[in-house]
Amino acid sequence: MGQFGSLGYALKGWNYQQILDHYYGGTRMGTVPDLDITVQLTKFDGVDVIVTQEKGHLHTSTTPGSFQALRARKTGLNRYSVDVGTDCTGGPSGWQELASNVIGPVTFSPDPDKLRTDDRSEMVQACELGGTHRWLRGQVLALEGKDSANTTTSRAVNKVDLEGYVQGVVPRESPSSWGVAGAGLGMAALRAQAVAARSYASAEHRSDWAQTCDTQSCQVYGGRAAQDASGFNDLEATTSNQAVGDTAGQVRMFLSDGTIARTEFSSSTGGYTAGGTFPAVPDEGDAVDSNPSATWTAKIPVAVLESSHPEIGTLLSVDVTKRNGLGDMGGRVVEVVLRGTRGKATLSGSDLRGLWAYSSSGRPDGLRSDWFRVVNNPSGGLSGYWVVAPDGGIFTFGEAKFFGSTGNIKLNQPILGLAATPAGQGYWLVASDGGIFTFGDAAFFGSTGALKLNKPVVGMAATVPGSGYWLVASDGGVFSFGDAPFYGSTGSIKLNKPVVGIAPTPTGKGYWMVATDGGIFSFGDAQFFGSTGSVKLNKPVVGMAPTPTGKGYWLLAADGGLFSFGDAAFFGSLPGSGISSPAVAMRPTRTGGGYLIVAATGAVVNYGDAPVLGGVPDAVPGYKGGVAGLDVKAAPAPPSAAQSKP
Repeated sequence: MGQFGSLGYALKGWNYQQILDHYYGGTRMGTVPDLDITVQLTKFDGVDVIVTQEKGHLHTSTTPGSFQALRARKTGLNRYSVDVGTDCTGGPSGWQELASNVIGPVTFSPDPDKLRTDDRSEMVQACELGGTHRWLRGQVLALEGKDSANTTTSRAVNKVDLEGYVQGVVPRESPSSWGVAGAGLGMAALRAQAVAARSYASAEHRSDWAQTCDTQSCQVYGGRAAQDASGFNDLEATTSNQAVGDTAGQVRMFLSDGTIARTEFSSSTGGYTAGGTFPAVPDEGDAVDSNPSATWTAKIPVAVLESSHPEIGTLLSVDVTKRNGLGDMGGRVVEVVLRGTRGKATLSGSDLRGLWAYSSSGRPDGLRSDWFRVVNNPSGGLSGYWVVAPDGGIFTFGEAKFFGSTGNIKLNQPILGLAATPAGQGYWLVASDGGIFTFGDAAFFGSTGALKLNKPVVGMAATVPGSGYWLVASDGGVFSFGDAPFYGSTGSIKLNKPVVGIAPTPTGKGYWMVATDGGIFSFGDAQFFGSTGSVKLNKPVVGMAPTPTGKGYWLLAADGGLFSFGDAAFFGSLPGSGISSPAVAMRPTRTGGGYLIVAATGAVVNYGDAPVLGGVPDAVPGYKGGVAGLDVKAAPAPPSAAQSKP
């Protein structure tokens, strides 16, 4: 459950059962008795346990009588000495031994009839290091427990009735002020929190000496009240206690076996829960105005990444290569690649978060989750790309989303290419008969699918605003749809070799066409910078792409050879890369400092500043279906080093 999402849904009018049903799929409401629960008081790990009672109504399991203050000191293996005093320091006369060589645990209690009292003055107070006094319902026990090194050490637990414990949790996990939000609608969020807290604690088995603990490692539990140097703080509130009372005994139970569900929750989900024990679900409530963590930014020093994986050398890029597909940006990061001058390292999103979960200030304001986007990455301004198969099947990489395909549709003619929309939220597929298939935010402006063509369509290109497109046939005939102007064609010219592609200028006021011999035809404001029309090629040209400035272009041959003209720089080509399958298409980065080439096997090879996000063989080992085209998704503008959803 997302706590801010719970509030958002509550303010929409959902009741707490609806909220819990949404987040904890596969569970139902159930009830448990109000039995005692043991809570590890982490402030007493390895130190003496000191307890007071302001009315002198303090009792211990070692010695009859009523006392003002007591201390348990571990003196041996499960052996304690119990001392008596008048306050947390022992008082003017100091601590006096009351009992020695006592077998643990040692129990400190209020009057027997006050174990479940709401009267704070009758509760015991735990004396924490640093001077904080904490009022607690129930009893405090000094006992043994093992630490992370498997060494037995002194511990303290609060043995308290379940409902009293939940009263100490709810206002620490969800602000009690939510209860008055939306003219009282926010109470549903507090009630949902009470049920989740009760379920979580009931399902917990933290150790053999404590069922749960008092920190965010379990659930934050503050007890009844606390007093420190800054003053007295009543830790419970009327609204949160009402939420506990309204849901008394209620928990979530698994439909499968009736056991109590360990109902984990977090402050924010970013708009989609992570999934796991419970099905991942959209979280529209997370966008509530009061949520400070719906989106955030963080900066990770390059030195942190380089020092964590020195084998990569100098860091070149941080490329998100896999996401879980759930929610904005393609969802949470599953895999990320650190690319450097000497190699690369592959991490999970959680691994990367672990490197910088805390900022240099020591606050938990580094990477808050595994849901993030790298925005000032030296990856040529690209965040992902799509590869399309001849049947219209779509393969997505990086942050490029899947919006649909024709993979399960019987086509009249095979798909020969893909063009992404300017926003990267959709794409067009084009078939060799000029049939157009639209997905995501790609709009349909017309096609030649119903026309008898002189020659088959061999390519398409979208206009700059994405409100139209051009189709080109192998005879150089151009078909314009939407806001795509017609600037000319070679449809009436006898060509030496057939046309294989079309590419618009950056202004959208012209286009180039390229033939298989590398001949270039320029229309509108497209300038001629050279061609291979008079060069004997090893393999025919299969495509072209202009530079971002429009003052140059690359030509791609079927053997993966690349020819650069104008301001197009050469960064490498397939020959010598170890890939022998024919090249199919190329796309430059948005900076012009690199490009991607896709081979017929679906392998995608990067050059220059193009990101390494994988290819079809990585996603589908043994793939034999071939590919027909490639297009890229632009990265967002770089306001900072990382942008994320919790």
